[in-house]
Amino acid sequence: MENLDTTFDLMVERVLEYDEIAFLELVQFIWRRGWKLEGATAPSSTDLLKNALKACFVERMVQIWSAPPKNSPEKAPEWCKDIPMVEDGFSVIKPEEQPFWQGEPANEIFKKRNIFAPKEFMFFL
Repeated sequence: MENLDTTFDLMVERVLEYDEIAFLELVQFIWRRGWKLEGATAPSSTDLLKNALKACFVERMVQIWSAPPKNSPEKAPEWCKDIPMVEDGFSVIKPEEQPFWQGEPANEIFKKRNIFAPKEFMFFL
């Protein structure tokens, strides 16, 4: 992993594979590197789901980094506002575990792009 964008691309791939542990390790990797989230560049992919996931990850990390106890002044890059919702919904939860999460509140950052993630998704940081 050489840079922030490569790491975000790997995060997207790990979520699409439902590899939670590898995904969470990548989130921690970004935090430990001290990379500014605003430096993430707009996705160049034509895959709308991958683009939506990257924007959601960036925005959620900004939200978490900026809140106590981290209190790191972060901003999402402007391009995040331009990433639309995906037509076919997606869940970050493995298909076999999705029934357990039915009825649970969704994280608003992901929900606005038609992606289900639990309300506190990624809050372990």
